[in-house]
Amino acid sequence: MTNRIEIRPARPDDAPLAAAVFRLSLGAFGEYLMGRDSRAAEIAYMRLFSSDAGRFGYSLAHVAELNHHPLGLLLAFPATDMMRLSLAVVRYLPRAFGWNSFGFVARVLALANVKEAEADEYYISNIAVLPAAQGQGLGKRLLLHADELTRKLKLKKVSLMVALENQTAQRLYKRNGYNIVFTKNDKNSYASYHRMVKKVW
Repeated sequence: MTNRIEIRPARPDDAPLAAAVFRLSLGAFGEYLMGRDSRAAEIAYMRLFSSDAGRFGYSLAHVAELNHHPLGLLLAFPATDMMRLSLAVVRYLPRAFGWNSFGFVARVLALANVKEAEADEYYISNIAVLPAAQGQGLGKRLLLHADELTRKLKLKKVSLMVALENQTAQRLYKRNGYNIVFTKNDKNSYASYHRMVKKVW
């Protein structure tokens, strides 16, 4: 049987997949942001996603299915919406974190000088495929879907950020037309990254 990959809009019940993708895509930065308690972080991610909490919400996400099994996810939005979407998360923090909301806010504020994207870009905030399904073309299909969404919005560029040490992801992005346009080496390793951009027009 030929493997069939389909991309569909995400739903609130995709929250467990989204939590896994957030952990994979954010890596060590995710541990810094959400805390080291992996179960508490998973619950927080799922609550934010299923509540459609700003830049963590399901309405911004797209799911890659292989033979009807959801195995990868893309979460992206126009960079001009970033401030609004980031601020929209705030009212969901008590439900997601309880008293730990204050720690989350403090860690976010420590990284306030990080520039994620330019105004003329469609920004990929999170993208990943579950480890067991990698190497089957799902990541490439999600990136191509991001290209399509960028064109529909009449934007010319799609962008993302990737950790300096994540060579595997960097190779995937380069194979799909992304170029490093900026590298930040910060004394705070969590604020160190490559910014990669692809022109789609």
